[in-house]
Amino acid sequence: MINKKIQKYIDDYTFCSEHLFKDWESFLNLLYAEGGRVSSILWWDHCTKKQLKESVGSGGYKDPDNDEFVYAETQLYKEDLETYTLDEIKEYINQERKTGFRYGNIYKSHDLIPSFNLAD
Repeated sequence: MINKKIQKYIDDYTFCSEHLFKDWESFLNLLYAEGGRVSSILWWDHCTKKQLKESVGSGGYKDPDNDEFVYAETQLYKEDLETYTLDEIKEYINQERKTGFRYGNIYKSHDLIPSFNLAD
């Protein structure tokens, strides 16, 4: 069960029905400080509407701060993260963001952003 502090952060800073945040690192810091854990991560490609045709993602949410950008939902995710420490989660996220994703020669990621499923 999510405690009140975490729920308030979610209510204040998420901009869609997913646990998707512009400042995902601050969310993780609070979550782990409060004893919470991540169970899985789903990746979103933050890109311009023009880049969407070559993105690894599709559909998704408009960026609330810039109408030219979208968060395109990918089919890329990682499960079974409940035993990972905060540092291990951050290391995984930073590595994936640095490496990026590709499908063949056409589809690629632009700016990967994680969303989180929380462990019970």
